[in-house]
Formats: sequence, structure tokens, C-alpha cells
Amino acid sequence: MNGQSPSFDATLRLATRGRASLSFVARLRQRIDSFLGTGDLAYDRNFLVVRPAIAGLVMVSVWLQGSGLPGASSVYIGCSFALTYNFVCGWLIFRRHEYVQRGASLVLDNATVIVTSLFVFRAMGHAGYESDLWLVYFTLIVTNALYYGPQGSMLFATIWTTMVCVISFGFYDADSYTREQLPARLTFLLLTTFVSTSLSAELRKRRQKMEMQSRQTLTMLATIVEARDTDAGQHLRHITHYSRALALHLGLSEQQANEISYAAMIHDVGKAQVPDSILKKPGPLTPEERTEIQKHTIWGHELLADNDEFSAAGAVARSHHERWDGTGYPDGIAGEDIPLAARITAVADVYDALISERPYKHAWPAHEAIAELKRLSGTHMDPEIVTAFVELYDMGMLRWLDENMRADAEGFREAA
Repeated sequence: MNGQSPSFDATLRLATRGRASLSFVARLRQRIDSFLGTGDLAYDRNFLVVRPAIAGLVMVSVWLQGSGLPGASSVYIGCSFALTYNFVCGWLIFRRHEYVQRGASLVLDNATVIVTSLFVFRAMGHAGYESDLWLVYFTLIVTNALYYGPQGSMLFATIWTTMVCVISFGFYDADSYTREQLPARLTFLLLTTFVSTSLSAELRKRRQKMEMQSRQTLTMLATIVEARDTDAGQHLRHITHYSRALALHLGLSEQQANEISYAAMIHDVGKAQVPDSILKKPGPLTPEERTEIQKHTIWGHELLADNDEFSAAGAVARSHHERWDGTGYPDGIAGEDIPLAARITAVADVYDALISERPYKHAWPAHEAIAELKRLSGTHMDPEIVTAFVELYDMGMLRWLDENMRADAEGFREAA
């Protein structure tokens, strides 16, 4: 449904970059997401297994070299620390604090390896002890390629390669075996870096392809659902671009804005289970019928919850009818407890519903719809997001979006 020309997207990004009103924590979150390159809860969970596996293998390798290994106690301490905070990371993921977990693990993992390495190799160098323990950096380069995006993979490959140089020149004599083997080891690590970075890029490309295929399937389902009670093409196109523009204007990254716009597109997917007798009823609903139609939020969430790729979409499907003052449904949550993506979608959805023709109402003029959003600000909707949306209206961005969407739709009809 995002079938816009490149110039349309470029202009949209440029015109909505003027606000950036996110908090420091929110800006930190998007930096972490951008660096990690995955933003995928499944990868965070996988690393809960990878981390203790690496720590365990390192401890075993040290143990196999015997008790005479200088700095062995530092290795055991560092690995034990990693095993300990791995439980904390698991708890953060369980509590859905994935951003805190990503930041914490990013800092703790690398600080633990660097500090432990400096203690261990310093002790080895002073004792003149030669060891292949440096191969742990080879393991780190490979695992980082699986977890981080290509940029993150390159950064950490550079760090671990630099560590080999620092250790060799800082802790070993010029005539030592470690110094003699440094060129060969660097060549080995650089080749590993090249292969690992290529692997990281290919994995990212395949993940994106799989995500696109899954989203296309759900988009078709959303279109079918919307067609039962609205002009599906127009409504989905509107809410997609309104929510994306709003997310960008709030200062979110382009990746986050795209994810939110997609989630907004399928926010009502749970209506597939609502009977036509209720969904298409021209008159007012009975209390029983209203209770039944409100279940579409839970049904939509259940449909999307089993796939970690659709965590944002599932949150929007469940929470887009929650209200800022806590009087919404299905959970009655309030304020910032409502997911940000759901708060953005709610504003875009209400605005489009107001300006659209429906069997039970006439289309409102845009200025009256904006006035209604202002009236609902602070009770039904997040006041900061409403303010941002009104800014888009005052900038002429909403009118510009509408004009481009109409022109785009006419182009598709002519091509057909």
C-alpha cells in the first residue's frame, strides 16, 4: 500500500523532520535500534543462549590449559559476571523492556570482554606465557555478525582486531611468539571480518525479504477486512501515510515510522471475526453488540501475537482504542502505558474517520476534524501527539499528502 514514487517519499521525509520532540530515552532507543540493525525480539532471546554458551566455552578452554594459566581467575570472574547478568537480560526481555536490555547487553558484553582481556593478557605477557586464547575474538566477530547489522559487525570486528594489536604490542616482547605471529593473526581476523560482514548483510537482506512477504500477506487480509465496512483502498492508504508522517514529525527514525505505518494499516484486522450483522449495521448498536465489536482488538492481537516480527502491529491492534485518561478498551490503560505506536495510530485513525464519508455520517471538513482532535486531546488522545498532528495540518502537510494520494490513485487507475 506504500506505492509512492521516490520523490514522494523523499519530500515526505524532508517535510516532517522539523520537530524531533522525543525524550532523551526515546532518542537513545532509536540509536540502539539503528546500531543493532535487527530490532528483533527473537534475536535478543537467541542471545540469551549464545552469551552463556560463549562464556562456558571460554571457561572450559581455560580449564583445559591447566591451573598454571596466568590470569585464569580473571577469566572465571568475567565469564561468571556474564552468566549472572544474562539472567537480568532475560528478565528485562520477559518484562518487555527490550530497549533497556539491548542497551545494557551492548555495554556489559563488550565492557566485560575488554576489561577481562586486558587483565588476562597482561598477566600472560608479564609471565611470558603464550596462548591461543586470542581466538575468542574470532568467535566474537562471527557471533556479532549474526546479531548486529553490517555497521555494528564492522565496528566490533575492528575493536577485536585492535585488541589483538594492543595485547601483542602492549604486553609481549618484540621477540615473543605472539609478536612474530601478529601479521598472520591479523590476516586471519581480517578475512573473518570480511566473510562475517558479508554474512551479516545477506542475513539482513533475507530477513527483510521474509518480513516483506509476511506483511504482504497480512496487508491483503487487512484490505479484505476493511472492504467489509469502508472504502478499503482509501482508508488504508490514508492511515498508512498519516501515521508515517506523524511518526517522522515526532522525531522517530524512518525504520520506526515505516513499522508504525504498517501496524496502523492492519490495526483493525481483528474485525475479520466480527459478524456482518454487527459490522454493517446501519443503526446504533446494542450494548451486547458493542461489547462484541470491541473484541476485535483482542482478536487482532491474538492473530499477530505469535510472530515476534509483528510485535508493534499486535500492540496497535490491541491498544488503538485505549484512551489517554484510561477510559478506553480492552485493558483500560492510560497515558504512556499505551504503546506509542497505538497512540499515533489512534490520532491518524480518528482524523481519517472524521473526514471520510460513512453510511452513518457525512464527511467532516478538515478544519472541523482538527478542532475535534483538539477537543479530545488530553482525554481520549495523547496531547503531544495531537499537537504534532495539528502542526502537520498547519504546515499543509496533510493537504499535500491527500493531493499526492489522490494523484497516485488516479495514476494507478489510468495504468489499469
